[in-house]
Amino acid sequence: LNMMKKKLLTPVLLMAVFACLPNEAHAQGIRVSAMGTGSFLLSEKFFEVAGEPFRSNYAPGGKFILGGEYSTNKVLGFEVAYAYGRNNLRVADLNATPVDETGYGVRIHRLNGNLVLHSPVELLRVRPYVTAGIEFTRYSPTSQAKELAFTQGFAGQSATLRANIKPGVNYGAGVEWGLLPALALRLDVRDHVTGTPRFGLSQDPSSGAIFPISGTAHDVEVAAGFTLHFGD
Repeated sequence: LNMMKKKLLTPVLLMAVFACLPNEAHAQGIRVSAMGTGSFLLSEKFFEVAGEPFRSNYAPGGKFILGGEYSTNKVLGFEVAYAYGRNNLRVADLNATPVDETGYGVRIHRLNGNLVLHSPVELLRVRPYVTAGIEFTRYSPTSQAKELAFTQGFAGQSATLRANIKPGVNYGAGVEWGLLPALALRLDVRDHVTGTPRFGLSQDPSSGAIFPISGTAHDVEVAAGFTLHFGD
C-alpha cells in the first residue's frame, strides 16, 4: 500500500497545482464515456499444496467500461466509472508431465472514483490527461468454475470458491481527440492495483482447501471508446 500511495502522489499533486492556476475558460461540464478494453491481469504466483508445486495466473481478457465525469473547469474533473469483464484464472500442476493446467472462469466487476487532470491546451484537437483514484473490484468465479473446483478439484483438492471484493488504486493517462464539438474519441491506459484474490480459500493448511498465495495484482488495461461532452 505504501508503494501505491507513492504512485498516486505525483499525479494528485499535479492535479491540485493545475486546478489552482488561472484558466481563461472556467466552464463546468459533464462527460459521459463508453469504452472497451484489452485487459492483462498480472498476478503469477507459485505455491505448494501437500508438497506438490503449482502455478496460478490469469488469461488476458476484456472489459466494457461506462463512466461519467464532472468537470469543475477545463482542467480538473471527477470521474466515476463501472467496468465489467473477465480474466479467467489458470492453475497449473507443475509436477505433471506435461504440465496440467485447469481454467476457472472469473468475472470482474469494478467501481472506481478518480481525479482527472486535463491539459489546459490542445494540439490538433487532441487533449491529453492524467488520472488517479481509488476503486473496489469484485472477483467472482462463475457457476461453472465453482462446480469444477468442487467436483474435479482446485490445485488437487476439492474446494468451494467464493467471490472476493478487493480495494485498490489505479493510475494512468490518455488522450481525447475531438471529432465533433460534443463528441471525442478516447484512448486510455491504466494500471489497476489490488491485493491478489484467493476466492475465499485459506492460506492455512489446517483449514481444509487452501490457496497459499499473497501479494498484489496489476490489471493493465488499454481502452478505446467515445466521450460525449455536455456543457463544456
